[in-house]
Amino acid sequence: MEVRSSRFRAKLSFYRDRGITVFKTLSGKKLTIDDLRVAREPALVERGENDEGLIIAFTGLDDRLFLRVYEFFDTTKSLGYSRILLRDKYRLWYQHGIDARRPDFPSLIAYLESEIAALKPQKVMCLGTSSAGLVAIAAGHALGADYVHAFAPQTFVDTSLATIRKSRYKRSHLRLRFSRRASGEPLDLVPRLKVSNGKTRYFLHYCAASRRDEEHAQRLAGLPGVVLMAYPCSAHAIGIFLAKKDFLRQTLDFANQENLVESSRAAFGDGIRISDAYSPQPLV
Repeated sequence: MEVRSSRFRAKLSFYRDRGITVFKTLSGKKLTIDDLRVAREPALVERGENDEGLIIAFTGLDDRLFLRVYEFFDTTKSLGYSRILLRDKYRLWYQHGIDARRPDFPSLIAYLESEIAALKPQKVMCLGTSSAGLVAIAAGHALGADYVHAFAPQTFVDTSLATIRKSRYKRSHLRLRFSRRASGEPLDLVPRLKVSNGKTRYFLHYCAASRRDEEHAQRLAGLPGVVLMAYPCSAHAIGIFLAKKDFLRQTLDFANQENLVESSRAAFGDGIRISDAYSPQPLV
């Protein structure tokens, strides 16, 4: 009963936030990322004043980043980075792309490459939450991003009928199972990450007491560039935990990336468990 109640509240929150966002859009207001409760457009690109970094954010199946979009980005707003916000319109782990012009994962990657070339950032970061965490990792690898932050990410998508029957997103899983556009490799990160791109560092953030998130994260343990960061919490929504602990800003600050492991140990002490296998290898 408690699980059902929690899911009902989550659905209610989503529909409320989406309704407010749609109402603001219909009223004629041009919404920026800092105005959005949920992602609305397939892609929203904003050039920042600080060319040090570009953040590419993949929203999940609920069009958010655990937190509302503006809440998540509020931590980095003052840093002035360029930002690209993406929406999984079809709720298929971005395997059908984001719209008719970018109808699959390869075309989405090509689009992002063109935007990176236009924005000319010094560094690139991909991030995503839950289902979109998997996509952020796959995209970061394909783009040769400098950093990826995946919050409680899936590391594979099981489309077996047994899993579909238990899924909260039965329709999405079923469509993905029979999709001709979905490619197998992005849906299981292990084969992809076994071949290092020689550059990207992948930070996987999750609650140590969340068994499902722990199992997904551990599948990538020891792979080139992967850093597992297990925090002293139990919820799936690790982004909310990090925001409450005032650590989300440090996590997304480009200036802090090379010292993030040390910063997290200073902030959480013995409460955090870190597995760092950062040793990029040349492409083979």
